[in-house]
Amino acid sequence: AALVKYFCSINDLKKAEKLTDILLKKQDIDGSWEVRSEFHNEKEIPIKAPNDSSYIANNALIETYQLTKDTKYLLAAKKCADWVMAKSREDGLVWTGYDVLNKKWLKDFIIVDTGFTAGFLANLGKITNDEKYLNFLIKFVDRFIELFFDPDTGGFCTSIDKENKKYGGVFARGQAWALEGLIPTFQSIPNERLKTTIEKNIAYLIKNQLPNGGWSYNITRPYLGEDSKGVPVITKALLDWNRISPNKEIYNSAKKGIQWCKRKTSRSGDSAGGIFSYNAEGAIVHSNYTSTALIYSSAYALQVENQLKNE
Repeated sequence: AALVKYFCSINDLKKAEKLTDILLKKQDIDGSWEVRSEFHNEKEIPIKAPNDSSYIANNALIETYQLTKDTKYLLAAKKCADWVMAKSREDGLVWTGYDVLNKKWLKDFIIVDTGFTAGFLANLGKITNDEKYLNFLIKFVDRFIELFFDPDTGGFCTSIDKENKKYGGVFARGQAWALEGLIPTFQSIPNERLKTTIEKNIAYLIKNQLPNGGWSYNITRPYLGEDSKGVPVITKALLDWNRISPNKEIYNSAKKGIQWCKRKTSRSGDSAGGIFSYNAEGAIVHSNYTSTALIYSSAYALQVENQLKNE
């Protein structure tokens, strides 16, 4: 989905449509996607997730629809939104995932990544002018800020538990995923609380940017390493807000962020194109003390690079 958004941003419609059509074929009849597998006792457990399904719909379906005006993409996006809203908590938050094998929702905790669900609803509401999306969006965002945001520090916590208590420190990438939802929301339904929250979080990120231009994997626990996947996402969020509320400090922070990405990009061999830096999430490849890279990081970095050139 991140690649689709990048291809749309450079008007490479052929590649964007090809990838979006693959995703469209994988959409479940209820509007969701199986986005990952978890493994317990040697059993594979497919997981559906409202936030990741929203991400696919927002960055692939909606972006491709806006270029092609092909209604099949919009209809699929609306189907996803209806599933997300129908399966949400009563207070508007969305669950972390649905265990397809055991047919149950995972309710022990909710992660900050769910914040980018708001970006999907904001963009879909803007396109369709359907109040049901905007009404749900307001409910979701109000509760998300209330439970995840610390107005005293300006950071979003990593997770909340079943009792809605914050835990997990300040996950760097989670700040970007929160902003990816809140910034489009502000563009659709601007209000002072949203603006203050965004500005406080961006000030927090700038304050905690490392001298080399990157961010720690967990800002409150910097010894866990730097977030090779989060830096380009944070950097793009800074530029997106700078377009709305221009500020030289924000712009300079984004420039430092993309320079970090360039320095950390592998230039040759099988790893060419990947943005690498050690952090604790080396365990994602079942090998601690490793550096890992994900494709979406490069897709975000390329978007940032193009934005900076255009500006």
